[in-house]
Amino acid sequence: MIVFGYALYLLLGTLKFVLFSFYTDTAFPTSLFLMNLGGMLLLSSWTLLIEWRKRRWIWLGLLLAHSLLLISDMWYYRYFNDFLSVSLMSQMLQMGDVSSGFAALILPSDFLLFADSLIFLGILFFTRKKTFAVTKSKRQKMAGLTFLTGIVLFAAPVTYSVVKEDQRLSRSVSDMRDYYQLGFWGYHGVDLFRGIQSAVGPTDDLTNAQQQQVDKNTTSDTGGATKKPNIILVQLESFQASVIDQQINGQTLTPNLNKLKKESLYFPSFYHQTHEGRTSDAEFITNTSLYPLKSGSVYTRFPDNEFDALPDLLRTNGYDTAAMHAYEKGFWNRDQVYQNIGFKHFFSQDDYPKQKKIGMALNDKQFFQKSIEHMETLKEPYFSFLVALTSHTPYEIPKDEQQLDLSSYKDPMLKRYYQTIRYVDGAVGQMVKELKKKDMWDDTLVIFYGDHDSGLTNKDGEMQQKARINNAVDAFELDRQVPLFIKKPNQDTGETIQENGGQIDIAPTIVDLLNLDAPYMAGHSLLDDEPNLTAFRDGSFRYKSYYYQAKLTGKAGNGTCYDVSTKEAVARDMCRPQTKQVRNDLRLSDAIIEKNGLK
Repeated sequence: MIVFGYALYLLLGTLKFVLFSFYTDTAFPTSLFLMNLGGMLLLSSWTLLIEWRKRRWIWLGLLLAHSLLLISDMWYYRYFNDFLSVSLMSQMLQMGDVSSGFAALILPSDFLLFADSLIFLGILFFTRKKTFAVTKSKRQKMAGLTFLTGIVLFAAPVTYSVVKEDQRLSRSVSDMRDYYQLGFWGYHGVDLFRGIQSAVGPTDDLTNAQQQQVDKNTTSDTGGATKKPNIILVQLESFQASVIDQQINGQTLTPNLNKLKKESLYFPSFYHQTHEGRTSDAEFITNTSLYPLKSGSVYTRFPDNEFDALPDLLRTNGYDTAAMHAYEKGFWNRDQVYQNIGFKHFFSQDDYPKQKKIGMALNDKQFFQKSIEHMETLKEPYFSFLVALTSHTPYEIPKDEQQLDLSSYKDPMLKRYYQTIRYVDGAVGQMVKELKKKDMWDDTLVIFYGDHDSGLTNKDGEMQQKARINNAVDAFELDRQVPLFIKKPNQDTGETIQENGGQIDIAPTIVDLLNLDAPYMAGHSLLDDEPNLTAFRDGSFRYKSYYYQAKLTGKAGNGTCYDVSTKEAVARDMCRPQTKQVRNDLRLSDAIIEKNGLK
């Protein structure tokens, strides 16, 4: 019975991994199966030393704990495309305020992950009166054999990946790559170790090679700014590029932003580069021109570190700097981070009207209106950074503010999303009109951009179905493209710029337009003659006419290279030169953040 009971425990636990991979649409290669089984053996071998009556209840407890961790990872993955880590503990404090959006991703079928516990509990009930005597020496032999088997099953795939595929953990740029290399239990074990290590603090500085790279990307020969226009930088919540110029049942989804294209620079191949920090990542990337961390958010993990940020640079060059966000001042540590990166003023929830909230906070129409009033109190030249919020998941909007006929759609959240997008577009239109009325538009550098996708771009969702997505390139662009509008001072004619770029390039572009000397920035100006390498946290990237999709289950660099124009896969060699550069850039950015390398 001891063998049967333990085999049943292992079988149920393994089937849970299969169900987990199915629900998350992640790969389940043989190596992952072996490592997960090996991990279960290592973690449970000690239970074989305990007599039957106690051991069976311990197995039930382990199955329940396993299910809790799996379902937590699964829900987190749906929201962030990553698994939980110790570094996210500080970030968890922020989740309560966005729990309604997170809860929308929970499905009743998810709780099948607990079915094994019910099955095991039923077996325990029917065998509750039976006893199975096994000698202590035999239990010790079985425990030892089980532990050794676990080591072999776990170590063999890990050793192969390190020796044959050169996948060293110190060089990984993605948590998901760590998961495929170490398995479920190995990933969480190493993550726990890293969390403890991170709590101690950095033990070394940047290497000489890293410092040389930082110095190389620092400019000091521009001659300085000749003009200092006011700057208004607006981050639009969950704003995908797919909504621009989109028609739904004969209705224009974003009429005001479509109009803005006629008097600004528009970048149709612009991408968000956020990761687990989502909105806070977008703010961080845009203002510091550094990449997000592979685990957690810089705002919660390293709020006190020094960064050569855009607000600080502008403040040094005579700008009055202000951040504006109509929510709680301490949410995502914004009060701490904003001050740290150079914002002199922070207008938050207490500085805005209390009425007519839509979703989490004051509606964007009144937010923009009041923000303009705040700008009028600033000393010129000023830099105003606005973080809008109305179109935040789960896209709650009053019926009397819904303007679109979406009767042809079924997904209620998608319908709410489009309604909020239309509302925010109207808010942008009113803001532009007010800026022009107050003579704050013409000679001002005004930028609007989206922070990240809607969270509704999954392959089984109605958004993809309506867009008729049937290839990897289109799926990537639907998920990653966000709009970017740059209205230069005194510009009145629009221009579409096809060169691709990302949020990491916004600060360098502003620096370029102002002709300023710049500190280290990982991005590059969108207005120079050089093609931009737009990297993402998993090692994927866009460069020239190619999109490289990283493969996380095998050797780094063995992903798929696509020609964006044909949507077809091409020889990997067309993307190979940039794959190593992307990994190096991500590692350098991580080192700068984690080691406080710019202090």
